[in-house]
Amino acid sequence: MQLFSEIWKMIVESNVLNLVYALLLFLAGWLVSMWIASRLAALMKHWGIGQKISKYVPGDKPEFGLRIETVISRVVFFILLLLTILGCMSVLNLTEAVQPIRTLMDTVFGYVANVIGAILLAIIAWIVASVLSYFAGVAVNTLKIDEKLSPALPEKDGRKPAVSTVTATTIYYVVLLLFIPAILRTLKIAGITDPLERMFEKFLIFIPNIVASVVILVIGLFIAGIIRKAVSGLLFAVKLDELGEKAGCKNVFGEKGLSQLLGIIAYVLVAIPVVISALTALKIDALSNTVSSFFNQILNATGNILGAAILIFAAFIAGGIVSGLVAQLLDALGFNKLIGLILTKWKSDSKVTPAQVVGKLTMIVIMLFAALAACNILGFTSLAELITTFMKFGGNVLIGIVVLLIGIFLSNVAADAVNEGNNAAVLSLIVRVAVLVFTGAIALNTMNIGGDIVKIAFMLVLGTFAVAAAIAFGIGGRDIAARKLEEWNDKFFKK
Repeated sequence: MQLFSEIWKMIVESNVLNLVYALLLFLAGWLVSMWIASRLAALMKHWGIGQKISKYVPGDKPEFGLRIETVISRVVFFILLLLTILGCMSVLNLTEAVQPIRTLMDTVFGYVANVIGAILLAIIAWIVASVLSYFAGVAVNTLKIDEKLSPALPEKDGRKPAVSTVTATTIYYVVLLLFIPAILRTLKIAGITDPLERMFEKFLIFIPNIVASVVILVIGLFIAGIIRKAVSGLLFAVKLDELGEKAGCKNVFGEKGLSQLLGIIAYVLVAIPVVISALTALKIDALSNTVSSFFNQILNATGNILGAAILIFAAFIAGGIVSGLVAQLLDALGFNKLIGLILTKWKSDSKVTPAQVVGKLTMIVIMLFAALAACNILGFTSLAELITTFMKFGGNVLIGIVVLLIGIFLSNVAADAVNEGNNAAVLSLIVRVAVLVFTGAIALNTMNIGGDIVKIAFMLVLGTFAVAAAIAFGIGGRDIAARKLEEWNDKFFKK
């Protein structure tokens, strides 16, 4: 018995039992770590945590979820195994070797509290974001904003996204973003947290400006829409569209009537100050000052623009009426028949009569005068000078055309007058050509086309004809001239 006691004492003093305890503890810890890691992997697979995480990874990578589950389970396994090793070393009284590992584990487990706090904050952020996005979607559907704004959204995969979905998704991610600085600060990641906090601070300060701007814009555009409908309805009630159709406005503005056009103008005039106020509410000086100055210039010029537009519109209506009256008056006075006599090749069954052409020219002249007055109102001096020059040239062209028509008429009359007797065809052609050349030269001179070249050419042609006639008369009438001179000589000497 004493022998066994001495042997046991030797075993205890030699730390063999501590070694056995350490081995048993390591084996038990290893088995427990394996079991916990496998159960954790099974639970994550059952809950689909890996698949949910893989959705936020760019690209279609379903295997990424399996790798995440494996990595997490192995990390847990090694942490538990490290704790087991720490316990084994404590049993073996290896204090100096245990101290670094103990310090590491204290740091790790001290950070676990931060991780748990960050996870709790993430869960709270997810709950808040889900609730707010749900109520936002319900509010959008209740107010039927989808029906009003969906046509303005771009199509994606052949269909337009619902406004409620877009709004709910946006609010969901904005709320998550607002929680990110708090989560990062809980994790003690200061390098990223400080810039994010400053950014979100500026954003949160800017939110009231955005809300005020949106409210001003929505209310202002709503009022502008009411004014547009009121103006359009009032003008339609006084039958302005019928007056516009009679004046030919349908050919210019298409299917939209004057009431709709003026309603749109009223909408724009109300919307411009609303946009200026909304931009001012944002308090972004670089943007608001530039855009506001631009719109203010437009508003300051609105009076002149409206005056010029009314003048053009009135001239258009008056021109349409006057052109119709001129065409009817000339037709009644036989202007079409007169032009038919002058221009023998004019087809009487033509769709466009000479009277209608003159009516259209009258319309153009009235519109040119209106455009000139509008340019003077708007201060477009260069354009006004250009229109004035064109009108002068157009007047000269019209006078030249009248002179040419008179020349054609006179050439026909003169040709008919000499169209009898011997060599009537030749004389008729000569007379016709002479009259046309003469009137053509006058017409070109009136139009200020060609300048001195036309005058010199006409004088050369006229001189050539005169010399040719003189030579022909001189050579052909030589005998007659000799007899006449002899008769005059005899009479003189007899006296």
